[in-house]
Amino acid sequence: MKITNKLGLPDMLVRAVEKEYNYRDKRYSITSLLDNDRVIMLKRRYSNLIEQDVSDSIWMLFGTFTHFALENIELKENEFVEEHLEHTFDNGYTLSGIVDHIDEEYCDDYKTTSVWTIIYKSNDEKWKKQLQMGAYLHYKKHGVWKSKGRIIAILKDWNKKELLNNEDYPKLPVEVINFDLGTPEEVEKMILKRFDEIIELEKLADNQLPMCSLEERFNNGDKYVVIKKGGKRATKVHDTKEEAEKHLENLEKNYAGQYEIQLRKGEDTKCLHYCNCNKFCPYYLMNYDKDIKEIHEELAENTEKEINEKMGE
Repeated sequence: MKITNKLGLPDMLVRAVEKEYNYRDKRYSITSLLDNDRVIMLKRRYSNLIEQDVSDSIWMLFGTFTHFALENIELKENEFVEEHLEHTFDNGYTLSGIVDHIDEEYCDDYKTTSVWTIIYKSNDEKWKKQLQMGAYLHYKKHGVWKSKGRIIAILKDWNKKELLNNEDYPKLPVEVINFDLGTPEEVEKMILKRFDEIIELEKLADNQLPMCSLEERFNNGDKYVVIKKGGKRATKVHDTKEEAEKHLENLEKNYAGQYEIQLRKGEDTKCLHYCNCNKFCPYYLMNYDKDIKEIHEELAENTEKEINEKMGE
C-alpha cells in the first residue's frame, strides 16, 4: 500500500503508519478474513497500487500507541501481550494474527472506536469472531483454550454531556464487552469454512466477485419522496414506491396534479469516502467514475442500436 500525505502532516506521522503488510499466497490474517469477500480479494490483488492518506490513519495510529503501552508492562506468569501467531491447516492455508492480551482467564483485544458502535452493537459479531480466532491461534501454540473474550473499547468521541440526553449512552469513555468464545472445535470449523469460501473467491475475476451489501456500502437504500411540483422539500419520504404511490393517490383527491414522486438514489457512502480499494472495484468504476460510466453507456447504446438494426432486417 502506498501512503500519501496530501495535508503535509509531519513526516514522523507518515513513517509511523508506513508499516508494510506483505500478502503471501494462502496466508490470511484474522482481520482480512473478517472483511467482506470483494474487499479481501481487491486488497490482495492491488496491494502495490492502493493508496491511503496518512490523515485517514490517525485513529489507527492512536490504537497502535495503546498497543505499544501494553507491550511495556511487566507480565505475570502465563500472561501474553501482542503475541504474533500463525497456524497452517491441512488444506495448505495459513491463519495469522496478533493477539493483544491473554491472561489466565481471558483473550482480550483493545479497540479505538465510536460510542455509536457500542450503542448499536454494530461490530459485536465481527469482534467475537476476531477474539475466537485469536484464542484459537493461542490454543494451537500453547494447548490452552480461553473460552472467555473481552473487547476493551476506548471511545474516541465520548461526551459527558450526552449522558443526560441518552440513557443508552456509555457511562465512561471506556467500555468492556464480554463474549463467550465457545470451543476450539467450533472455531476451527468456522475458520475452515471461511477458507473454503476464500478458495472459491480466488478463482473469480474482479467483476465476478460478490457485491458488497447495502449495509457494507453504508447505503440506506433508494427512497421515494412525494414532493410538490417545483418544490424542494419532500412532503414525506418512503422506503418503497408502493407507499409513495398510495400517499400521492390520497393527495390527488384534494390537490390534483400538484404533487409528484421523485426517486432519490441511495448513496454508497463507504465506496465514495472510506474504501481504499474503490478505484479497482468494477462496481465503483461503473457507478462513480464519470469517464468509465460514459464509455459503458456509449457501448450499451451502440449495442442496442446494433440489435435494433438486426431486428429491423
